[in-house]
Amino acid sequence: MERRKNQILEAAIKIFSEKGFEGSTTKEIARKARVSEGTIFRYFKTKKDILINLINILTEKSLFKFIEEIENGLDTGEALKHMLKLHYNMMTQNYQLLKTVFYEIQFHKELREAFYKNVVSKVLAIIEKNIADYNIRDDIPSDLAAETLLGIFLGIIMVQTMVEENESIHDEDKKISLILDILFNGIKKRN
Repeated sequence: MERRKNQILEAAIKIFSEKGFEGSTTKEIARKARVSEGTIFRYFKTKKDILINLINILTEKSLFKFIEEIENGLDTGEALKHMLKLHYNMMTQNYQLLKTVFYEIQFHKELREAFYKNVVSKVLAIIEKNIADYNIRDDIPSDLAAETLLGIFLGIIMVQTMVEENESIHDEDKKISLILDILFNGIKKRN
């Protein structure tokens, strides 16, 4: 039963990536998954439900591992670095799907709410919890700092995926360390 559901989800990723959410049909997903269209509706109520499931799976994969490591005592700086690395990997490996998600959440309230609830709010809570220990300025609320960090990081990843072949830094750890350094210390030369 779980195998069949995974077949459908894998097919949906391919179809959504090729045709976009609105341009794809459950019939095409069924054909790609080698199941009947009726089988899809045994597992998912709607096409939106398929996309919401895909969002949840991506989130669970990256957040579960991260939360486990935090609970095992990873310090704040390393925790933030590690979380950014996990999200960087997740976003670059699933860029086509995420591009579809980012596009579709603009037009579908249900998707936007699911994305916020299942992804953004969880990531913000983790960042806020860790950033509070990072000695940020007193005049900056930690929730605003978390939103800013997430927004900047998402923007950086989107740009990186567009200009991947022109990257000046190929070492992922070094890149993420530099991103955090810029976020926390700025780009102004140090004396």
